[in-house]
Amino acid sequence: MLQKLSLFFVVMISFAVLSSSQAFAEDSDLKCYLDGKQLHFNVSPILKDGVTYVPMRAIFEALGATIKWDNHAKSVSAVKGDINIKGINFQNNTLVPLRFISEVLGSSVTWDEGTKSIYITSPVAEEKIIAPVNRTISVGSQEQSKSLSDERNRFVINVKHYGIKNNQLYSLLEFSNMDNKDISINFKSGDQKIIKTFSKEKDPMPTLKIENCTEVTHKVVIDNIGGNIYKIPEFSVNQACVSSNQSQQDALDVWRNDNSGLSELGSNLVSIRKYIQDQTGGLQNFVIPANKAEQLILVAPVGGKDRLVVEGGYFVGGLSNKTIEFQLDYEVVSELDLGIYSYIYTEPVY
Repeated sequence: MLQKLSLFFVVMISFAVLSSSQAFAEDSDLKCYLDGKQLHFNVSPILKDGVTYVPMRAIFEALGATIKWDNHAKSVSAVKGDINIKGINFQNNTLVPLRFISEVLGSSVTWDEGTKSIYITSPVAEEKIIAPVNRTISVGSQEQSKSLSDERNRFVINVKHYGIKNNQLYSLLEFSNMDNKDISINFKSGDQKIIKTFSKEKDPMPTLKIENCTEVTHKVVIDNIGGNIYKIPEFSVNQACVSSNQSQQDALDVWRNDNSGLSELGSNLVSIRKYIQDQTGGLQNFVIPANKAEQLILVAPVGGKDRLVVEGGYFVGGLSNKTIEFQLDYEVVSELDLGIYSYIYTEPVY
């Protein structure tokens, strides 16, 4: 909102040392309308180099501005809120370019060539943004999808309740940010696990030389009766070899952890799911970029509960500049199983 800003503009209209008939062309047939009502000027609008100039006092008084005269500077100004616009005199009439009104006061200016008319539309006052608090997405026993829509901030949270398996509730949370500013998501601490899917290129598999650490020795036995000699094998483990192999085995385990996931045949891209919550089970400042969408998987223990509530919020900057709280309220029912869905995820990453 322009009234929220401290602005200072100077309108400079340069005139050649010529008579007014040489420098400008007056158009007495030109009409000007403000919000549908025709304005009548004591001086007709002036056209110069394709720019329309109109009397400052008539326009700005019509728009609710206060006109002031500075006798020392010999200049006149129009003040509205925090906006101060200064002009200069031309034959005892202060003129301003009409397009300037649109840029400074937010008015819309259009030109109708057929009727030689200018139409000015005043800006519509913005509604005071009141952030909703404690919004709740309630997922009932027969519901598997529910949305929370914040139209003012152009933000949507959609919950797809996959169901319960092994006493764990699974949900897919989709965040759609359709605004031109980032929005950050927070979840309060709890028992829930929050999982993010990442796409990455597979790392090269480490070159491994894992040796067989089993050693075989033979025990010689003599048959006293028959005099036969037998070699009986005895097995042992070479601990030095085991230690040597362990570092390579660890490297393999790390590679599997970082590269196991869903991948299309022949593709080097792999989709990996990892825990992203902090050590208390919460999540802070997970950013949904402007005009983007993100997905998270929520896993929470139900522990025999009839209802499960997960609390969170999202921070919106700009004029509202506040955190809007929300709740995910599930009715826990064992009949909702995962069906065809399954999940692969790694150990927590903090």
